[in-house]
Amino acid sequence: MRFEFGLARKYLVPRRGQLSVSLICLLSIFVITLVVWLLVTFLSVMGGIEKNWLHKLTSLNAPLKINPTHRYFNSYYYQVDAISSASNYSLKTIGEKKVAPLTNPYNEEIDTTVPMEWERTDHDLVKDLFTAINEIDEPGLIAQEYDISGALLRLKLVRGDYHSFLSQVAYVASYADQSPQVQALLEEKTDLSIDESGATGVLLPRAFKDQGVTIGDRGFLGYGGSGAASGQEMRLDIRVAGFYDPGVMSIGPKCVLAPAHIAGILRTSGDAYTLDPCQSTGVQVWFSNLDHTRDVEAKLQAKLSERGLSDYWSVTSYYNYDFAKDLLQQFKSDKLLFTLIGMIILIVAASNIISSLVLLVNNKKKEIGILQSMGASKKSIALIFAICGLMIGVISTCVGAAAAVLTLHNIDHVVHFLSWVQGHDAFNALFYGNSLPSTLSTSSIKFIAIATPAISLIAALIPALKACRMQPAQILRSE
Repeated sequence: MRFEFGLARKYLVPRRGQLSVSLICLLSIFVITLVVWLLVTFLSVMGGIEKNWLHKLTSLNAPLKINPTHRYFNSYYYQVDAISSASNYSLKTIGEKKVAPLTNPYNEEIDTTVPMEWERTDHDLVKDLFTAINEIDEPGLIAQEYDISGALLRLKLVRGDYHSFLSQVAYVASYADQSPQVQALLEEKTDLSIDESGATGVLLPRAFKDQGVTIGDRGFLGYGGSGAASGQEMRLDIRVAGFYDPGVMSIGPKCVLAPAHIAGILRTSGDAYTLDPCQSTGVQVWFSNLDHTRDVEAKLQAKLSERGLSDYWSVTSYYNYDFAKDLLQQFKSDKLLFTLIGMIILIVAASNIISSLVLLVNNKKKEIGILQSMGASKKSIALIFAICGLMIGVISTCVGAAAAVLTLHNIDHVVHFLSWVQGHDAFNALFYGNSLPSTLSTSSIKFIAIATPAISLIAALIPALKACRMQPAQILRSE
């Protein structure tokens, strides 16, 4: 092998007598290097964008959501609180059910008659759910209940002697304080406690900051009362405690993050701006490795089936979220499409390898004849030119990968240049973030490190076969 490798290296070094062959080899290396550079850079940037986007998505929404089904809401377990004095005749959120001392608060001596159509169950549907979650062995597993509803957001903006108001209908979701990554989405540390004036701190999307809202602004969340207060507007005093990055969530620019008790009050209010009840409450589940999502989902569904809870709870993973599914599929489609285009260009570029090595074979006919006359086998002759093709692929891969690393290291300068050429921001900060990812994708490097030398080696087989089929007698006679 050392003999064949030495000759292959000798043949690829530019020499005066084989200038045309050397130029074609250099052209092949240049084209393949260019394709490798573009592929590695694009796949690394797209992979980083997808990773950052998933980080934001799962920080707020968790990799897994467990939502109650309509059967849960129609059950005796859920509805009995509305007719029970021990529950203050009000429906309970999942969080309240989780800490409730009584599974069945109904007292037949003082409470009204239970409707016959309410389905009874022997399970404590919420506590059994959390027990099932805690039985799953997964590093970093955390579960937290959530609520989401709607309300009228009205803020008073005081700027010196000038007063103005900002009003809009907004979603109000419970702040996931147990999420391991949520702090990364906040612009600064926040305090959501109730202050001396009775106003509760809330977090607003970053878009509100761009509209002139500042930390400390005060206002209220308005919603319709229930029961004796039905038809009246109820208010919850709030203050702006901070801002967060909502990512590309469909409701993100209009979603206020509030303490759990605020979101719970709004959701259980009969006249609040309600959503689909099965989607407006549930349990969020976080864990350390997103790659284990399908495995954790399967384990959780199995646990729910074992406990007879699968009819009351549905499990949804982040890649099936309605607002994220299409975008995730588009990420995969874009990467696959660009990879296929890159592979096609690589194959076309490999045709230059065929041309250059065919010229090299014709240029080295005399040496091939001498080698065969001295006892070199046809296999050795073929191996020499196959190694030439492989070396072209390896050199192109190394140079292209190095160029990609250099580009990623200076990605901000590249973006500034593209923005200058176009006359506006080349990449929307809302989708791509303040800067493009600059981390090299190991998966793209592995793919290129295998595909490029393999294609180059396959392309080199044609001239290699031509070289090994030459007859030494005919070659030396013609020379």
